[in-house]
Amino acid sequence: MFEFFDSIKLSIDKGFFAVENIQYWLIAHITDLLLAIVTFVIGQAIARLLRRAIDRIIARTKYDKTVMNFVSQIVYYLMIAVVVLMAADQMGIPMTSFIAGFGAIGIGIGLALQNNMSNFASGLMILFFQTFKVGDYIVVDGAEGTVKNIHLMNTAIVTRENKTVFIPNSLLTSQKLTNSSYMKKRYIQFVFDISYDNDHHKAIKLLKEIFKANKLVLNANHMEIGIIAFGDNAVQIRAMPLVKNENYWAVYYRTMSEVKDKFDANGIDIPYPQRVVYVKEAVENTQEPVSNVKETTSDIKNAQA
Repeated sequence: MFEFFDSIKLSIDKGFFAVENIQYWLIAHITDLLLAIVTFVIGQAIARLLRRAIDRIIARTKYDKTVMNFVSQIVYYLMIAVVVLMAADQMGIPMTSFIAGFGAIGIGIGLALQNNMSNFASGLMILFFQTFKVGDYIVVDGAEGTVKNIHLMNTAIVTRENKTVFIPNSLLTSQKLTNSSYMKKRYIQFVFDISYDNDHHKAIKLLKEIFKANKLVLNANHMEIGIIAFGDNAVQIRAMPLVKNENYWAVYYRTMSEVKDKFDANGIDIPYPQRVVYVKEAVENTQEPVSNVKETTSDIKNAQA
């Protein structure tokens, strides 16, 4: 019975001793404790301000909202973790072992998710460097289309056939990428073939009339146009009209139709590939000379034959 009360008394004495130790520790480290609290409060405020600033920056890029929130939260909690470590260090708590442990865990996770981390890092690069944004028309690694969404690990583009293609973000930052919407205006490169028998001056004049009649062409009066090459079967004339991005295809299709009509109406031929074949035949049992037969056929006729 007395042993039971002795154990209770001993427990109470240990409790009072522990409380006294806490009191002594608080008195001895009251300055460090206050500095740690101030550090945490100020650090948390800075983290909130930084999070709001990042939200404003990301909002201007028209980035995917899910990604925006995720990136914002990651930055915020990383800042909070740094503030907690600083506050703990201010109180004299050794954090070296914790940092080493977290570092080892981070290395293990990084190795296990190497490809995903690469895609994630590439997504952040796309976000901040803005090589393209939602709504831009891009071409990369044989795929092309309009950017629909930019996700953490990949980017979705919609092709002209209305197919959705998901491209890893790491591919978008490591491969050659063409952004047709990066500039507000674009040149359309046309190459028109005319026959060697036609007057190229007349053809160029007709082309200029077509472009000047189109109000969507911005450089009709000083456009680059002229013979670019002499092909095997045709004289090649290049024209470079300047248009706004949103008018690119409208001008392209209208021009192609009008050029065909204009050339047909003015006797300008658009030649097809031709091949000249020489056939030599020896006439048996005669003294007649070998005859040469000249025959002209098109590639299309040869293919059908």
